[in-house]
Amino acid sequence: MLTFLYKLIVGPFYARNAGTFLVIILLAFGFLSAREHKALITAALGSPFLLMLVFVLWGLYTLKTIAYVRQELAAPEHLFLQTFWLVPTTKRWVLWVAAQLALLAPIIAYGGWMIQIAATYRKWDSLGAIASWLFVLVGVGVTAVDYRLRHPNPEGLRLPGVTLRLPYVVFFPIHWLRYEPLSLVLTKVFSGLLLAGVCRLYPTDDYDARLLLIGLLLAILGHSQVGRQLSEFEHRYLLLLPNLPLSWRQRFGRYVVIYGLIWLPELLILLRNCPTNVSIYYVVWLWLTGWGWLLLMHSLAYGRSIIADRWLSGIFVAFIGGLLLIMFGLPIGAWFSIGWLTAAAYWFVGQRSLRVTEK
Repeated sequence: MLTFLYKLIVGPFYARNAGTFLVIILLAFGFLSAREHKALITAALGSPFLLMLVFVLWGLYTLKTIAYVRQELAAPEHLFLQTFWLVPTTKRWVLWVAAQLALLAPIIAYGGWMIQIAATYRKWDSLGAIASWLFVLVGVGVTAVDYRLRHPNPEGLRLPGVTLRLPYVVFFPIHWLRYEPLSLVLTKVFSGLLLAGVCRLYPTDDYDARLLLIGLLLAILGHSQVGRQLSEFEHRYLLLLPNLPLSWRQRFGRYVVIYGLIWLPELLILLRNCPTNVSIYYVVWLWLTGWGWLLLMHSLAYGRSIIADRWLSGIFVAFIGGLLLIMFGLPIGAWFSIGWLTAAAYWFVGQRSLRVTEK
């Protein structure tokens, strides 16, 4: 029975979120060494605020796993799982605990590392808090999914409905926030902290603006999975969109607005943390450049079935190439022009090719 749960729930969960996990692993362990991770953990063990922040991130991940399992239990093709409640309670809870431990394996592994460091430095209060929180997360997850198993159609509180027409450009941001909050939070937190950290790295007269370009490059690559997610969203919920009589300017303009909304928090972070000797106009120019390159990445990923390993390899090659160009002094104006013009040319050529094919 446990093997059955792993194949039906645990395996598909990791397969569905493989892109997110790849981005997390690349960002967390590709740019930080084990020593730097240990320093961050040590700082969190000595700071209740930082430790609480870690707990909140773990809690969000746990909520994602709970939502996934409850969604699978309600899926039409998995309605036969309702018979699982006939299994004796003790055995059923043991199976749920094993499945939940497998779903929470990433945070349990990281929590185990934190516990080991806490024991080394004799931080017994932090050690107890981490172990207790992991225990609570597993317990909450098991309780939530077992309750949904026993109450497949719960009656909730119904509030008066409010009708509000939303424009198309906010469909995907709202979907991303509602159904993939962990991906949204991790993407924006990484991008925001990276840009803020780069801005504060050298707050002196000899600040090298190329550092901002490197930070921008990493922040853009941190959004590498967004184009695929938007493409999957439209192909699942907006099947008629490709057949609508829209010009390439209209289609391109819609994506310009969508990515402008997604990229807006980075503008606020750059303006708030702008180095003293860097012009505010340069910071805005930098943000506009990132906007264009997000559109270009979307154009490369949209409507294509790309193998995750190949896409990740392309991201790595893009990082190395972009880093070399920044080191050799490619100006911000060139980055701006390449991003925006290439993205616009892609939609113009694609629309013309589509018209030729129809004829």
